[in-house]
Amino acid sequence: MIELKIELQGISPTIWRRVVVPNDISLDVLHNVIQGAMPWQDCHLHEFEIGERRYEAQESSDDSWDRGDERFDEKCFVLSKLVKKGDQFTYTYDFGDGWRHLITVEQTSKDGGRTDLDFPACIGGELACPPEDCGGPYSYEGFLEALTDKKHPEHRETKQWAGCFQPKVFSLQQANAAVGAMFVWGNEQHEKKLNMR
Repeated sequence: MIELKIELQGISPTIWRRVVVPNDISLDVLHNVIQGAMPWQDCHLHEFEIGERRYEAQESSDDSWDRGDERFDEKCFVLSKLVKKGDQFTYTYDFGDGWRHLITVEQTSKDGGRTDLDFPACIGGELACPPEDCGGPYSYEGFLEALTDKKHPEHRETKQWAGCFQPKVFSLQQANAAVGAMFVWGNEQHEKKLNMR
């Protein structure tokens, strides 16, 4: 198992999650686990930067990829083959808002050999993930100000847009349930993509 700390960059105090994932997790399935842990809604493009390489989702119908442009198909790579304890890499989600996550490999150990035990989990975290499409880390402070200050000129429309969002609330139980569901779904999608090659 690999223990990862995921920190959303550019926001203070830091919004973070700690997850454990199987050693054989592919990057496309790791993307799904991160989406569940934060949680994001998987409505935008993403990429991993590990070392000097960028790993992205490549659809079978996408013929825009050039083998020389240093982009690699994330579904073809397993996390444990790319990182070791102490390594850091980034995961960027939504290039418009620019949600950049710093991921630290905190621990590594052998999987137990049982799929029911070698299952990802969210084991810690703090603060709510920002709502989708709220403008990115540079707009988030202004968004929170409008949301929480009743005298702010945009308070009413921001509160209506944000719905029940509570910036200080993090539920480990909800994050764990989402991680499990996204892992199962991600594995199903991974198998379908591999079979289409």
